[in-house]
Amino acid sequence: MGLVSWIKNIIADIRGDQDYDNGIYGETVREENHPIRRDSVDMRVKDQRERYIESCCEQMIEADKEIERSKMEYRLVTEYLTDIEVIEALPDDSKRRLSRIADRINTLNKQSRASTKSIGRISEERYRILLRYEADIPGDIKNMKKNEEYKELVRSDLQKLEGEKAVSEYKIRELKGTMRNMKNMVGITFLFGLTLMGLLSFLQFGLLMHAEIGFLATAFISAGSFIYEYLTFTKAKRDLKRTDKYLNAVISELNKVKIRFVNTSNLLEYEYRKYSVNASDELSYQWDVFLEEKQARLAVERANDDLSAERTALLRELRSYRVKDPTVWLNRCEALVSPGEMVEVRHELFERRSSIRKRIEYNTQTRDISRDEINSIVQDYPEYGKEVLDIVSAFEPV
Repeated sequence: MGLVSWIKNIIADIRGDQDYDNGIYGETVREENHPIRRDSVDMRVKDQRERYIESCCEQMIEADKEIERSKMEYRLVTEYLTDIEVIEALPDDSKRRLSRIADRINTLNKQSRASTKSIGRISEERYRILLRYEADIPGDIKNMKKNEEYKELVRSDLQKLEGEKAVSEYKIRELKGTMRNMKNMVGITFLFGLTLMGLLSFLQFGLLMHAEIGFLATAFISAGSFIYEYLTFTKAKRDLKRTDKYLNAVISELNKVKIRFVNTSNLLEYEYRKYSVNASDELSYQWDVFLEEKQARLAVERANDDLSAERTALLRELRSYRVKDPTVWLNRCEALVSPGEMVEVRHELFERRSSIRKRIEYNTQTRDISRDEINSIVQDYPEYGKEVLDIVSAFEPV
């Protein structure tokens, strides 16, 4: 009977009863027989009354749903227990066949789990990249190492050439400074000699002093200075020419080395981007992990293929014995191998069934208490019967 029909019958009964005493008797009975209390609810206040009735309806509906779910689960558990009885009643040769298949499934499951533990050391994306270039990677690792070593040699040559360039440029600046100084010294020596000769001439001819030795000394010193300055300037000029030529050779070689360095760097950068690594050692490590991962995955695939075949054989065997739900035993193979494990399974199912019964009883009680509470509200407050009917109708399933 639906909730709406049930409420209509209650209202009809109340309208035919002339002896109720404003619900006092009914309320006394409810307090004696039902655990639900509504002392904190003022039934004459519309909002409180509606919320309370809605709460009762929600409890009833939720309890009904849980009862249906529990009954379905109870039927399944009962079927599992029936299947156990069917399996245990099989002839010995049939039991042995089931045990052999179940034992192989257990062994394959263990192998698959052991191989699975080796999986996952690298991400799926990384695995796919390495799988895509699997044929190229060994050669690329070798070439990458070779290019990295060559790049370091070229880097060392660059540093040497940069050092020689810096030394040559510094030496050129010094030689140019020496030549500039020698030019200045020639002028200074000339002016100094000219001034000294003028002074000596004044002493010799103006004051009639003997200055012949001064003239000779001045001429000797000036000549020596000019010779030294000329030789120094000439040597600096030769060294400047030689150093400048050497600098040009260094710059030329430096440019060649830079080109080799850039080309090698670009090649390595391309390889790094290709494999998303920063060095050949990183790729080498990932390659080793990839090979282990690949072997583990192949082992899992082989085990899964064999496992699928054995599971199919187990299902076929169980169906031939009229087992209602053979798929359950795919995860209960230990029970097919070990009688002690089968006892544990049966004990677990008994406990589950007992728990389900308690759940059904609890929800049945909850539903009945909520239904009786609505019944008592209609009896205590018949003037709200139509309103209760409308609220219950809103919760009545379509």
